[in-house]
Amino acid sequence: MYKENKNTELKAQYTTNVLKTVSAFANFHDGRIIIGIHDDGTTIEPITNIIQEKLNIENAINSEIKPIPNYEIRIIKEKEGDILEINVYKGEDGPYYYKHHAYMRQDTSTIQVDAPNLNRLILKFKNMSYDQVDVENLDLNFAFLERELKNIQGISKLSKDVLITNQLFQNGKYNNAALLLSDNGNAIQSYIDIAKLSLDSNTFYDRLILSNQSILKHLDDAYNYFLQNYPPYDTIEGLKRVTKYSVPQESFREALTNAIIHRDYSYTNGIQISFFDNRIEITSPGGLVDGIDENNFIDGPSIPRNPIIANLFLRLKKIERFGTGIKRIIESYEKENSKPSFIIKKNQITVVLPVLNYSYSLLEANKAIIAYLQAFPNSPRAEIEEALKIEKHTLIRRLNELISKGKIESKGNGKSLTYNVK
Repeated sequence: MYKENKNTELKAQYTTNVLKTVSAFANFHDGRIIIGIHDDGTTIEPITNIIQEKLNIENAINSEIKPIPNYEIRIIKEKEGDILEINVYKGEDGPYYYKHHAYMRQDTSTIQVDAPNLNRLILKFKNMSYDQVDVENLDLNFAFLERELKNIQGISKLSKDVLITNQLFQNGKYNNAALLLSDNGNAIQSYIDIAKLSLDSNTFYDRLILSNQSILKHLDDAYNYFLQNYPPYDTIEGLKRVTKYSVPQESFREALTNAIIHRDYSYTNGIQISFFDNRIEITSPGGLVDGIDENNFIDGPSIPRNPIIANLFLRLKKIERFGTGIKRIIESYEKENSKPSFIIKKNQITVVLPVLNYSYSLLEANKAIIAYLQAFPNSPRAEIEEALKIEKHTLIRRLNELISKGKIESKGNGKSLTYNVK
């Protein structure tokens, strides 16, 4: 029995749509297309004159896919008759186009690659990052960068040699890294939108949009705005006055710095930061970098999406070293017996930083449950019960009510059962 999935396409008969899937596999990952099998995976439709059909498909791939991908076609003998299997291998010379369009797989479907993804695909095949791409005929100013380099690296002035050393000027041209670090590059996607919101997100209390300036200044201005909204406070512990933070300063700075360094600048949207009474959410465009997945997101290798920017931030001591930011965010919360959350999607990553010691008891029970799950996504019932001090059976009833109303959802079962806001 055959089964269709992201890596396997089943076709009862050959049509030119097969060539779109050949493009998709060659562009992104190995895959196979089986001709002579219906979608159900069991009904076989043997191919008559199979040698000629194999030759026709080879001719179509060789003439219609540009450049020609690496593939092989073999005959499979089933008891009902012969069918064909096209094995396509991920190429190194792409993108691979069919009729001037590149394709990709989305679950069991083949779709056309949109403009942002095509740009990323082109850079990937060139083994280039976005920040390495040259920009044309720009007169860029670097007053903020110059000040930072003077303070940290002790340069006397920002000369062309310094720009070259920091990989911002190469082959007689600036690159996208220089554009983003300049004072006047005005990259439309280089902005941070910060909003202070009510718990239910329905009311805007304040808003700050940072744009048309160096990403280094974005970092400073966003951090200062954070301090205004979540200022430190003093408490008395024993005979000592102790300074406390409702959100660990280190966690916000690391999350903000990571968003600026590692976001995908080929997307036209900026970084979104939401300030709530019980949490902060920092959302950066772009999913995980190739080579990183959810299993090694925290402890895996460090693969900067924008290596020129990352290296400059390292030299300016905005980060300590590569690959430590996520761990430092987690550790800053572990000291407070709390935890941040990371919501990873295909095209964006959100870091959720809970406000420490937020009083959920001041909220009505159902609102408290929703607010808690927004600050602590994917929480098991026992954690919700302990945090909100709601009796077990009452909590179960309320959770089920919220599920039936479409407010929250559950995932897993038994001891692995968790809850999340929809």
